[in-house]
This record gives sequence, structure tokens and C-alpha cells, in this order.
Amino acid sequence: MMTPYHRDSRKIDPSRGSTLGDGTPNDGDRIEIGPTQIAFEEWTAAGLELPNLPRMREYRLQRLVDGLQERDWGGLIVFDPLNIRYASDSTNMQLWNTHNPFRALMVCADGYMVLWEYKNSIFLSKFNPLVREQRSGADFFYFSRGEKTEDAAKTWSGEVLDLVREHGGGNNRIGVDKIMLHGSKALESLGLELMEGEELTEKARSIKGPDEIRAMRCASHACESSVRAMEDYAREFGPTGTVSEDEVWAVLHAENIRRGGEWIETRLLASGPRTNPWFQECGPRKLRNNEILAFDTDLVGAYGICVDISRTWWIGDLKPTNAMIYSMRHAHEHIMTNIDLLRPGITIPEITEHSHRLDGRFQKQKYGCMMHGVGLCDEWPHVSYPDHAVAGAFDYELKPGMVLCVEALVGEEGGDFSIKLEDQVLVTEDGYENLTAYPFDAELMGESRS
Repeated sequence: MMTPYHRDSRKIDPSRGSTLGDGTPNDGDRIEIGPTQIAFEEWTAAGLELPNLPRMREYRLQRLVDGLQERDWGGLIVFDPLNIRYASDSTNMQLWNTHNPFRALMVCADGYMVLWEYKNSIFLSKFNPLVREQRSGADFFYFSRGEKTEDAAKTWSGEVLDLVREHGGGNNRIGVDKIMLHGSKALESLGLELMEGEELTEKARSIKGPDEIRAMRCASHACESSVRAMEDYAREFGPTGTVSEDEVWAVLHAENIRRGGEWIETRLLASGPRTNPWFQECGPRKLRNNEILAFDTDLVGAYGICVDISRTWWIGDLKPTNAMIYSMRHAHEHIMTNIDLLRPGITIPEITEHSHRLDGRFQKQKYGCMMHGVGLCDEWPHVSYPDHAVAGAFDYELKPGMVLCVEALVGEEGGDFSIKLEDQVLVTEDGYENLTAYPFDAELMGESRS
């Protein structure tokens, strides 16, 4: 028997040397999070090309710097955890941070990046040399600072002003997203002009570079492997009436984490009559034999990439009704027809104008959008149905590198089921690539299950 050595057990992938295929250290004790060996093995078997993460980080920073220079701003300050992730590729208690904004990041016009971190964890982004400084002190929310919140914001705003002078060319126009009130007042009191930073970050994030696309293909594969495990569980135990929606949904969470995924943003899984109206969150209801199960992943997976797909399954030993089969085929036709519209140069109003029309009986309960962008989460742009489109809100054309989720929700008002489908699609130089390979339920499509 060979003696195990600590240096071997520490590696994420013992078959590799000091560096993983994505350009990061092969060190299981590292601070930087990432995919597990399970994910790497599955991607190798699938023939997927891994992203180069150092190169991806450089691309993202350049997108932000280019946006600053195009707008003639001295810097950009972000509090949104996903904008911080985009700029630095670092994480810290992401969900807690969404409602306790203790992190802030500034990208200056010359590319100099500073991250204000939780005071006991400023080391968490030091794996990324693009983050030039780690500080603390951007936590000016009431729970953290109490009656001295205003003082904390004033101290922090002074640091920002110094950075603007040194790395922003003295340009007092700065973009800001999701800042707390004390923070915005403190910045403005120093003569800084606050601009809508979210507009910049959404447009920067909308165009994925080559390594981001590789990362998304890997994340999509990991998500679909996790969905397969959930489907297997639902088909085995659903007809027995012994498992709840929550138990089925938990499989997706577990399988996502096993592959180095991060979290799931919603609880959109429902069964039977709870699928209509849509948006009921999964709960304790036990699945029953011969009924519909529908879900929307909203999954933040490997590399922090969102994979947002939907499927509806028929669970049981009988056949679905003709109404279910028609609705499923109609939903499938809806997303496939709309996907075929995607190409560089087409405008969002043109997509809306030429889109597939759902039957009148499905109009009232159709989904809230026809398509939406996706990257680290649901992102800009939003593509509306004709009756919900607002003139001038999204007068932009699609460009290569954009990724859109194409939606369908088909259910009658007062009905006892809904069909939810969604694919994630990349806009390419000459058309599109559907990144979603997961099959549609054969029986609901009116076909024989193999």
C-alpha cells in the first residue's frame, strides 16, 4: 500500500501538475473557489474546452475601463455583489452581501482597482493581481454602523476622492450602482457627480468574451448533469407519492454544489395544479403519479455563471392529456421560432415585432418577458412581448457574444397545469448557438419515451 502524501491530497486534480486546465492553481487549500474534480472530469469526457480565467479577468476589466473612457467618467464604484464578481472574480458571502452591502469596488479610469472588503477578510481577492488594493470600511448600513453610519460614509468618501484625483484624472463624474443613501450623500458633498453605473455594468457584461463563453458552456454542462440527477430522482420516487417538491428541488442544489456551483436564485419548481398560476415556489406538496412537474433552474453554477433553463416533465405511467400535449408543443414552437430570430444586427423591437404569437387563451398568463440576457445572473437586455413593450426602452441591436434566455409559459387562466420551457442561446458572428442540450419531455411532446 502506498503512503499518501499531503502534497498529493491537497490537489484538486491529482492527475495534473501545479496548474489546472483553466489556468488556476491546482491547490485544494486555495482561497479562490472554482469547479470540483467531478466537474473537470465530466467536461473532459464531454470534450469541452476550458476557459482561461486570468485572461477572462483581464477581458472583463478592460470592458469596464472601455466603458468609463467612452462615457468620460473618472471611475466606477459598484456595490452589487455580481458587479464586484465581474470586476474582480472574487466572492464573499454573496447572498448575505445582497442585503448587507459591506463590499464595494472601484475601477478607476486608468484601470486601477480597489476593493473594500469585510474587515476580517481582505485577503479573499489577493489571488487576482488585477485587484491592486484591498481595504475595508465601505459598510455604511445601519446594522453595521448604527448611529455612526454617516461618519463611516464620510471617511470612505474621502478615500474615493483621493483615488479619483490620482487615478481618474481628476474627473469628478463617477458611476455608482446600488449605493446606500449615506454613501451617495457623502460622495456628493465632496463635489463628485454621480452617474448611473448600472447602465455601464449591464452593457459591459452583455458581451461575453471567448473565455466567458467557454466558462458558460462548462457551466451549462454541469447544470444539465445536475438536472439529469433531479429528473432521475423525480421519475423514480415521484409516482410513489412519498417525496415532496422540496426534496426533488434539493437534488438540483446538491448536484450543483458537488460540481463547484454556487447557489440557486429562486425556488421555481412546482407540481400538478401548483404549476398554474406559475411562480408558486416549491414546498411540502407530495408529488403524485401522472401529473406535471415544471421548474426554472435560475442556477448560479460553475465559475459563477448563471444557467437559466426550464423544462416540464410528465411523471407517471399513463399518458398526458391531449391538452397537455398541445400546450407543450405550442410552448416548444414558441421558443424555437423565437430562437430562430436571433442574429447579429437584429434590433430588440424587431424581435418583438416578428416574434411567435401565443394562442389567445394563453396570453393573460404568458411569461413576464419573451427573452432576457444572462451572464452572472439574469442581465440586460430585456425583450418584451408586443403588448408589454415600452417604446425607446430597449432600442438596441444584438451583437456577437450576447447570450439570451428564450422563454415560454403556456397555461390557461383557471387551468390545472402550465408548461414552462426556456433555452439559453449565444448570439454568434453569423447567427446563434443554442447552449442548451437538455431534451424536451417526449411524452408531453406526443412521442414515445425511449
